[in-house]
Amino acid sequence: MLAKLGLSSLLLVTLAVCDPEGHPWQHPLPTDRKSEQTLFKDRRLTSSLGRSPCPGVNALANHGYLPRNGRNISLEQFITGITEGYNYDTNFTIFAVDVYQNFTTTGYNNTLNLNDLEHHATNLSVLSPPQFLASTTAASAAMTAAHFQNDTISISDAARARKDRFAAAKAVNPEFTPSILSSLGETALFLKTMQGQDKETKTEYVKILFREERIPFDEGYKRSNVAITNGDLGKIAGDVAIAWLELELGQ
Repeated sequence: MLAKLGLSSLLLVTLAVCDPEGHPWQHPLPTDRKSEQTLFKDRRLTSSLGRSPCPGVNALANHGYLPRNGRNISLEQFITGITEGYNYDTNFTIFAVDVYQNFTTTGYNNTLNLNDLEHHATNLSVLSPPQFLASTTAASAAMTAAHFQNDTISISDAARARKDRFAAAKAVNPEFTPSILSSLGETALFLKTMQGQDKETKTEYVKILFREERIPFDEGYKRSNVAITNGDLGKIAGDVAIAWLELELGQ
């Protein structure tokens, strides 16, 4: 029977990973889910596949919580997908989508393509390389390898990673001007999202999200059973800011 399957069918069988929520992981590029290889070699390829600079959003599309083609996504689809995948409060999703609405390339003001998120992204991101010279996935993997060595990621670990990321960007571009608030928000997002129902954020979960753009259900991740709010993110961002300041002051 396998002999009768076409190559494309075999590829889909190989890439589809069933998770407890019934949303199989399927990456838009033919790649082994355990591979360390760079999934996106440049920004143009990322855009052509309907993906964003954010591994967390891409993972939702790779699992089918958002349309897998990453195209023409409505606010209602974002609300449903982000709620089902990570259990974020509706107000957070409305706010996040509204930030990007002016950058839509769909031809309609009520939908977005995932690659429209590029227009608001900058080289300040700890998830993105300076001047977008390499892939988001590669930069994310490098960051986790360099800073996140323990089983869980502390606020101090996250603050140090952010601080070093800014220093790397500054080395490449001396005129680099960071957006501290956006940067803190990004850090709070991955810490809180991958914490799920655990008391702390597991390093393994973050590495899988960054490297494979996959929600680590197979490894035991469970989305938060309480809706994540803007207030939750603000609390974490504030804690990271304090830890970052202490690092800057050499305390």
